[in-house]
Amino acid sequence: MVGDGTTRVGRLATLLALLLALTACSPFGRGASSPTTAPANVATPGAEARLDPVGSPIPTAPVVTGGRIVEGGLTEPRTLNPLFVADPLSEALSSLVFSGLVSVDPVSAEPRPDLAASWDVSEDGLTYTFHLREGVVWHDGQPFSARDVVFTYDAMMNDRVRSPRYSRLVERVRQVQALDSATVEFDLIRADASFLTTLATLGIVPQHALAGVLPEELITNPFGLSTAVGTGPFSLQQWIRGDRIIFRRHAGYYGGPVAAQEYVYQVVRSSEELLASLREGTIDWAELDPAAAAEAEQVDGVAVERLPSFDMTYVALQLDRAKSTLFTDPRVRRALMLALDREAAVNEFWQGHADIADGTLPPASWAYRASATVYRPDLDAARQLLDEAGWVPGPDGVRVKDGVPLRFTLTTNGDNPRRRQVAEWLIRSWQALGIAVEPEFETWSTVRQRVIQERDFDAVLLGYRWSVDPDQSMLWSSDSFFDGLNVGHYASAEVDALLQRALQATDRAERAELYAQMQEQVMQDLPVIPLAFPHVLVARSERLQAGEITAILVRNRADIAQWVPVVGE
Repeated sequence: MVGDGTTRVGRLATLLALLLALTACSPFGRGASSPTTAPANVATPGAEARLDPVGSPIPTAPVVTGGRIVEGGLTEPRTLNPLFVADPLSEALSSLVFSGLVSVDPVSAEPRPDLAASWDVSEDGLTYTFHLREGVVWHDGQPFSARDVVFTYDAMMNDRVRSPRYSRLVERVRQVQALDSATVEFDLIRADASFLTTLATLGIVPQHALAGVLPEELITNPFGLSTAVGTGPFSLQQWIRGDRIIFRRHAGYYGGPVAAQEYVYQVVRSSEELLASLREGTIDWAELDPAAAAEAEQVDGVAVERLPSFDMTYVALQLDRAKSTLFTDPRVRRALMLALDREAAVNEFWQGHADIADGTLPPASWAYRASATVYRPDLDAARQLLDEAGWVPGPDGVRVKDGVPLRFTLTTNGDNPRRRQVAEWLIRSWQALGIAVEPEFETWSTVRQRVIQERDFDAVLLGYRWSVDPDQSMLWSSDSFFDGLNVGHYASAEVDALLQRALQATDRAERAELYAQMQEQVMQDLPVIPLAFPHVLVARSERLQAGEITAILVRNRADIAQWVPVVGE
C-alpha cells in the first residue's frame, strides 16, 4: 500500500468528495435490472461466491444493429476517472466505461461477480480473496490482470494522488496484493460487512495506461476527460463539453453482447428543453425534477416512474458546545421538529413526490423500516417543551433564557430554488414558536467550504445520498467528526456501538435489526431534523426496452448493456 496514515491533503480530498454526496440539487440518471443475484451468503466469513457454471451472472441480450440510447440531463459530470469520481452523475456515467471487482444487483442490492468471477472470505472476516474472470480485455485490447487491481487501489490509497476514496480506504483496508495474475487479496483492518458493496465496487483503471504518470499529476491527466480505457460495456468516443458525451459499445465486453451500438449523454439547459426533447423523441430517458413530472406524464409514448430513493433532505444542527449551546438540550430539538408540517412541505415543494422522513433509513434500502418514534406537527407541545427547557417569550416575542435570545442562522445554498423555498418555510414555522431565525443564502461552493472545512454554522439545510449499504456511520459516528459528515458533532456511545456491531455482523436480518435500533436512538436524540426522502422520478420512452427500474439502477447504471433501443420506428 502506498500512503501511510491519513494526511491533511488526503483527508481534505475525501471531505470534499463527501460533500459531493451532500446534494446541491437532484442528479439525473437511470438503469435496468438483473434476474440473477449473488448468493445470499457471499459476505459470510468462510463462504465463497462463484459464477454459475453455465455462464455469466450478467444476463445477455440480443444485439440491435445501429441502435442508440440517449439520456438527457441538466448537469454534466466532472470526470469519468474512477480514481476521482465523487458526484453521483460522474460515478454513474463512469460505470459505463469502468467495471469493479463486484457490482450491486439493482433489485436485491446483493453483491454479485463482475471483474471478479468469485471470492472467498476468511473466517475472521478480515481477508477477501478475489478470483478474476479469465479473458477480460481492456478497450485497447490489452489483457486485464491482478496488476490493474493492485495499481488502482494503491493509487486511491496514495495521499499524493488526492483521491476522494483515500480516507475511507486507508481507514478500512490494510493491504491489497496480487497473489498471482488472476488472484487479488484484500486485508482489512477490521471486519466490515459493507466492504463488498461499497469498496469492492470501485472502478478499476489500467496500469499500462497510467503507470507512467506521476501520482500528483493523475488528477490533471486527460484520462477520464478526453480519453478513457476501461473494461465496461461502453468505451468513451467523444466528450463535447457542455453538449454531449458519446459512448460506443465494446465488442469484447465480457458480460456478453451489448444491445445498443451507442450511448449518448445529452446535456440540456432546462427542464423545459428536457420535456421538449422527450416529446420530439430525441431523448430516450431522463431523471426528472418533481416540478416537471406532471407534464412529462402527458407526453405520448413516455412513461414516468416514481421510485423510493436513498436521498434525504434534513437540517443539521450545531451540537459542538465550543461553537453553540442553543441546541444541546434535546427538548429544543424536539420542539423544532414538532413545529413542522412536513406533509404539507412534501406536497408544496416536491409536488407530493417525496416521503416524510420518519427515520433516517432511506426507503430504497433493504434495511428500511419507519422509526417507532414519529413526529407530527403539534405547536402546543412544541411551546411546552421550550417552556420546560427555560426558553420563555421575551417582550419582543422572541424566547430568551438567562438573557440570551433563542436566535440562530439557517444556512443553505440559495442558488437552488427548492432549497431556498424550504428554508423560508422552516423559518416561518420556527418563528411561530417565538424563535428568531435569520436566513443565510450562499452559493453551494460556499456552503461546502463552511460545512466541511470550517464547521461554521448554527443550522444548515442539506441533502445527502446514503450508500446502498445501510451503514450510517458517515453521519452519526463520533469517528466522523472530521473525516466524515457528522458536521454537528453528534456523539452517542449507544449509536457508536450499534453502528460497529452492524458492520461486524454478516446476517442481513441481524444487521437490519441493529440499524433499526440505531435509527430509533437517533430519532429520539434528533441531532438533525429529517425532513423528506425525495423520490427518484424517471421518464422513459416506450421505444426503450428495459427491465425493472430501481433506485440502485439509477445510481450505478447496472445492466445497461441489456437495454434495447427499438430501431426503425
